[in-house]
Amino acid sequence: MSIRVLKAGLQTTLQGDPFRGHRHLGMPSAGAADALSLALANFLVGKSSGALAFEITLTDAIFEITEPCLIAVVGSAEFVRINGKGSPQHQTKAVVPGDSLHIGPSLAGCRTYLATSAEICAEKLLGGKSTYLVAGLGGFHGRALKDRDIIPFLRDFSADNIDLATPPALRPHYSHDHVLRVTPGPEGNGPTEELMRHFCHDSYTVGARASRMGMMLEGAPLGAGIFSNMPSAAVFPGTIQLPPSGKPYLLGPDAQTTGGYPRIAQVIRADRHLIGQLRPGSRVQFVQTTTARATEIYREKLSLLSSWLGQIDLW
Repeated sequence: MSIRVLKAGLQTTLQGDPFRGHRHLGMPSAGAADALSLALANFLVGKSSGALAFEITLTDAIFEITEPCLIAVVGSAEFVRINGKGSPQHQTKAVVPGDSLHIGPSLAGCRTYLATSAEICAEKLLGGKSTYLVAGLGGFHGRALKDRDIIPFLRDFSADNIDLATPPALRPHYSHDHVLRVTPGPEGNGPTEELMRHFCHDSYTVGARASRMGMMLEGAPLGAGIFSNMPSAAVFPGTIQLPPSGKPYLLGPDAQTTGGYPRIAQVIRADRHLIGQLRPGSRVQFVQTTTARATEIYREKLSLLSSWLGQIDLW
């Protein structure tokens, strides 16, 4: 049982749950860049929210089905076509051997997820199977997929009675414009509160330097040189650092575990999945909130999603 990659695109990897509990070993979280889109796709094929799926970045990808299974596509793709015929996202679809699945490029947003009812075979590391590209670990030989790769399946979770569609109210909106809520970071409090006000006043554009590790934010330089050198300290996905250039740097899922630049802000957990849909040219407006309100927002979001997805967390 397998699926054949006919066109891999710019960067298609196997991603699911992040690696948890190993940051003291220097192992980043990794995992799906957009946890919500992954969860929605997996639910439609009867799998857990963090099950392994195909993460397709920016460009189109084409697959050939070699075994019958159920599929679902959720994300920023312009179109989905099965054997050349348009197929909607956010719906369970049955495919059979010989079917061609074409997932279009992202016009707005950055990533699309293809979930299969069949369990994807992948390398296991530290309790997880997601791909960590920087170290060449997990997933399919620790790398992005290539044309003509054959991805094996372990077994099929499909059930004849699965025929689902995501409720319209729960379908994410993919755009070139984004709002991310943040709390002040360890170096964004106290005497630098004025810096936070400036940071949240103007919008930023994601620069060309962008990857799963992080992205440079282009805009008016922010407090360049106001911080002295500091020892390396813990950083996480969603941490916003301020290098000497004054251009903020937003860390993504593959970000390192420690960093030596001031941590001026942290994207709240409820909004962190949105980082996975940022691309070069995306516009971002940051809005400051409190730690207490960030916790409330996360609980409210989980309550809304659980009405459809059941128990879920967003990393």
